[in-house]
Amino acid sequence: MMYAVAYGIDKFVLNNLCEDATGTYTTPTGGFTSAANINTIMANLNSQVAGYENTYGTFIVIENTDLVGFAIAGATNGFSMADSTLKNGFMNNWMGTDIYVVRSGTFVSTTLGTTTVSNSGHRVFGVNKVATYASPRGLNYEEKPVSLKTGKEIVVYGLIGFKLWAQKAGLFVDITIA
Repeated sequence: MMYAVAYGIDKFVLNNLCEDATGTYTTPTGGFTSAANINTIMANLNSQVAGYENTYGTFIVIENTDLVGFAIAGATNGFSMADSTLKNGFMNNWMGTDIYVVRSGTFVSTTLGTTTVSNSGHRVFGVNKVATYASPRGLNYEEKPVSLKTGKEIVVYGLIGFKLWAQKAGLFVDITIA
């Protein structure tokens, strides 16, 4: 139950981050699933925030179905990268960019809470430590008595807040998968 709530929070934050990003990029046909596209995509994304990334670094959030291209590209790009990928598995950094993987279906076109987003087929890239995300007290659970029943009801919740400040929105890129 706690995982489901944490996933819901991630989904809300990532979709709002993608929605608020003012940078845009459309991948070559095949997107991240084509190993031949990976270096081109990453170079183009990094060029959009060049000059700002030196202090904080960059990140990209992809879905698990995008791993195919990274795995094949990692296993075939240079001796050191290929050896590391083949021996240790998926790389968590590419061209200096931290890679975060979420489950398929995280980027959606729907209403999340009171916010409507249109991010199906999108991913997000940006500069680390620039957006504001707050989760005071993390996830909480309570056991509540149920009237006229034996046992208790369990409730899980988390308080969150997210804001991408207008002057920083250009440091985030809404990626459209072609």
